[in-house]
Amino acid sequence: MVIGSVAILSAYRSRSITGMAASYLVHAWMAAIALAWFFFFRRRFPIGGLRQHMRSWYVLGLVLVMANLGEVFVSPPAAHLRLPPAPTLVAQLVFAALVVGPTEELLFRGLVQTSLNASISARLAFRGWSVAVGTIVAAVLFGLFHLVNLTYQSFATTAQQVATSVVIGLVFGLLYDRTRNLVGASLAHSLADLSGTTLPLLAYALAHA
Repeated sequence: MVIGSVAILSAYRSRSITGMAASYLVHAWMAAIALAWFFFFRRRFPIGGLRQHMRSWYVLGLVLVMANLGEVFVSPPAAHLRLPPAPTLVAQLVFAALVVGPTEELLFRGLVQTSLNASISARLAFRGWSVAVGTIVAAVLFGLFHLVNLTYQSFATTAQQVATSVVIGLVFGLLYDRTRNLVGASLAHSLADLSGTTLPLLAYALAHA
């Protein structure tokens, strides 16, 4: 997976493809891996649906939206935000709303976490809480995946994303273990990514109205 992602981002670095095209291709590659294992290699994982244990995912999605809103207030984007051309902006919004959440949850929570927990029976306990080791490893792998962002941004920014993604990946992983609902995870993830994209744009628009 990582090799394919790096190859795509290297094509972006060489200006063979645009950054938006690279983002779509990376996530298409991730979805292809997970779906291939699901259908061809019979590595099935729980999918769930909109009627199964959704309340927790709605709450988590709302919390992440509020966190993004708080970040906008703490660090207003109006002074440094550069708006992309309209077609690129639309592609970014579609990407955040429909692509990132489902593909990343499909791979990391669905395939990776389920497979690891099926092969690793160990659990870590702390003050009455018990966490599957596979869930922790999947969260770490989810965070480390963001190291591919080094192909287009600074180490400091990437390191922050990796650390944040490990924490978020663990929260999503624990909730997925409890609800077995990948649809809910995808929806919450999409809400977080979409709000992280649109709220700075709205703040910019209001500041320059």
